[in-house]
Amino acid sequence: MQGYKIITTVDITRSGAERDSADYIATGQQSNFNTLVQTIGLRANIEWDKDPINLDSYWHWLFWVERPDIFSNGESPVALLEFDLHNVPVISNLTNTIAVYPPVFRTCTQDKNTWIEITAQ
Repeated sequence: MQGYKIITTVDITRSGAERDSADYIATGQQSNFNTLVQTIGLRANIEWDKDPINLDSYWHWLFWVERPDIFSNGESPVALLEFDLHNVPVISNLTNTIAVYPPVFRTCTQDKNTWIEITAQ
């Protein structure tokens, strides 16, 4: 299995809130996490054993996929995932302290708010 790490300023807390919850923040956090998982799932089956954590205004999350190089374009090992995730809408104004504007994951521009790297398993 291949491991990846995502670091983002987007609040991707896995709150467990349901869509009909009255808690706007918890619902938004869970929606952002779901969006991230679903976007990754466009190309790969995903596994993780720990939920995202917030360290100094950045969320860190480790996950694994079943096939190595599934996000590689031959030049960068994460290029296809960066392409898939770039400009995917998110819910902003949650518990993040760094502004997320426009409210999207940005992975391919100089004003990135999301970074992806390969990790050891």
